[in-house]
This record gives sequence, structure tokens and C-alpha cells, in this order.
Amino acid sequence: MAFKRRVFVSFQNPELLDTRRRELQDQVIKRIEALGLQPEMFFQAGTASSMAWSLPNAVEILRRCVGAVVLAFPRWEVSSNTQEPYHLASEYAHIEGAIAGTLRLPLLIVAERGLADRGITWTGAGHPILYMPKDAPVTWLDGDAFRHRFGVWSDQVAERSDVFLGYSSKARATAQAVHLFLKERLNLRVRNWEIDFAAAGMILDEIETAARVCSGGVFLFTKDDELSGTEVKAAPRDNVVFEAGYFAAAKGRERVLIIREEGAKMPADLGGNIYLSLSARDDIRPIESAIRDFVERRL
Repeated sequence: MAFKRRVFVSFQNPELLDTRRRELQDQVIKRIEALGLQPEMFFQAGTASSMAWSLPNAVEILRRCVGAVVLAFPRWEVSSNTQEPYHLASEYAHIEGAIAGTLRLPLLIVAERGLADRGITWTGAGHPILYMPKDAPVTWLDGDAFRHRFGVWSDQVAERSDVFLGYSSKARATAQAVHLFLKERLNLRVRNWEIDFAAAGMILDEIETAARVCSGGVFLFTKDDELSGTEVKAAPRDNVVFEAGYFAAAKGRERVLIIREEGAKMPADLGGNIYLSLSARDDIRPIESAIRDFVERRL
């Protein structure tokens, strides 16, 4: 089964919406699916459908997504003695939108006009908000305003990569085989350091960018530098070890896969990471099913 990219959808419980709003929400979700993306919705769709909502679960699911959409409809009316009553979106819209923003995911916020300038619908938060009229019909989604914003967001999602591939130049042939498997067999968008890093760019800047736009990383720890005075004969390149450590900190250890050539030293600080043992660097077939399992379970 080919990998399907995930998009988190912060939605309102359909039972709390009237028919018009429910149809609007359903049609936005269908347009996301039409892009070949998998909506992640608690109790409704994707991996999140079988999970109870909690803050840790929301963070976990959003970390696996390449973008997020917040559909903000009126949920609460707030009254006070000093001003007219105003309406707020649900608490989930605010929390999930904040997580998406913190993770720097491409974020599309569609809010019904009349919602208070608070939380996720606060115009000063730094994310453009597309306001729909209070009485917007489903055909509003065919108008220029929605089509433009949806197009900008989908382009931002398309620019993201699913996995970063890090390795030394000595392991180029092995990396090419892994890259081909990830791309052709698993339908992943791979960011390959040798291909995608800017020629004159700073390495640390490139790694920071890769960690921001990729959902996870695959790193080849091969026998590159000979060691003396130890039982282990060789170690992976320092820069590859650094990149793996950086990704483990930025994305979480569970989203970093280390493919370790037999006989290569494994740094103690990365010993808790997921890793596969590669007996022959010219043949990755024995580990292909394990790579697939990592992608399906972790990305």
C-alpha cells in the first residue's frame, strides 16, 4: 500500500452544525481528499479516528501531518456586563490550531464571519484567516476567495517532504537504492541532502530547513572512518551522526530511522533510536519490509 500524506482537520462535531454548515464542512474535507491527502480527524478519519482526544494524542497526530486546516464555526456565546455578546469557535479549534502553528505546518484557517477576534481567529496571530459569510452556501467554495487561499495552502503542502535522507558520500550507492525504494515503492517525497541542499548554503541552515519541512528522517550509518584500538573497525561520518541527532531532537526519536551497516559503530547517545542492521550495503532487500513498517507506523 502506497504511503498517503496526512493533513490534520480541526472540525466541528457535525451534530452541532445545521445542514448548511455541515455541507460546507463536508465539502472542504472532500476537496482535501481530492488532492490525494488523508484527512486526520479525531473520531472520524485516518489514524486519529480510533484515538481518544487528548493533548498528547493531538500533538502526536499533528506531528505526522504535512499541513492543517481549521474550520471555525460559532460554538460558544460569551456574555458580559461590559460589551455585547460575542461568539467563539470550539476550544478544539484554538488548541489544535495553536499546535499546528507551533509545528510550523502550512495552516489554512476558514472562519465564519462574526467570530470574535480571539485565539485562532485573532488576526494578529500571524496566520491569514479566510472569512466566509454567515450565510455562505456550499457554492461559496467555488468562488475566487476560497479557491485562491486553498490553492496557496495546497502549494505550501506540496513543498513539504515526507522524509530526509542523510548519508556519507561513500554510501552513495546504498543511499540511491534507499531513495528509490522510498520514492517509487512507498510514494514518499524524499529530501536528499546531496540533491536538495543548496550548493553554497550553510550546512546547519540546510539541516534546520530539512527538519522543518520533513516529517521524519532516514540516516545511513556506514563504515566510513576507520578506528584503531577498538573492536569496532569503523564509524559513520560525524556529520551524519550530527544530522541524525538533530532530527531526533527536532522531530522525536520515533520518527528517525537509522540504517546501520554491520560493523559500524553506534554512538551511545543514539542507542535508543530505531535502527535496522544492514549486512551488505549493496543489497537493501532484507530490510525493505522493515523500512515500510517504519513509514507506516511512524510517519
